[in-house]
Amino acid sequence: MKNLTYSILIFGLIFVQKSFAQYPVSFPDGIIIGTTTTTIPASSPYKLAVSGGIITEKVRVATNGTPFWADFVFEPTYKLRSLGELEKFIQNNKHLPEIPSTADVTKNGIDLAEMQALLLQKVEELSLYMIEQNRKIDKLQKRVNSLCRKK
Repeated sequence: MKNLTYSILIFGLIFVQKSFAQYPVSFPDGIIIGTTTTTIPASSPYKLAVSGGIITEKVRVATNGTPFWADFVFEPTYKLRSLGELEKFIQNNKHLPEIPSTADVTKNGIDLAEMQALLLQKVEELSLYMIEQNRKIDKLQKRVNSLCRKK
């Protein structure tokens, strides 16, 4: 094993990384940062692998016209589950519909763009549920007011 030192210039600051890993950075199939336990298969579309966490102030995921963004929830043809159906699904599956289970995430990881779209879908569905509940509350309040006036 070689004792390799890398100087990296980021935002005008120089960071020096000492690594005792045999191949801490590999090309041309991709860049691996950290230990050699993280790999990029030759056929992979991914070009960067990081062993350990990443600290950054900003991440932008380029979606290039993502067809799965969640605004379809507001289309008149969208079928929102009843709260009873949702409750049953959660009891049976221990996670929300369309959201991957812990086992799925552990096995496959997550795609940030897809997960953001799924989470947005759930927020939009929650908004529709709240609007529906508010309509019911308003209707009940009118009924209560009507009954109170009759007394």
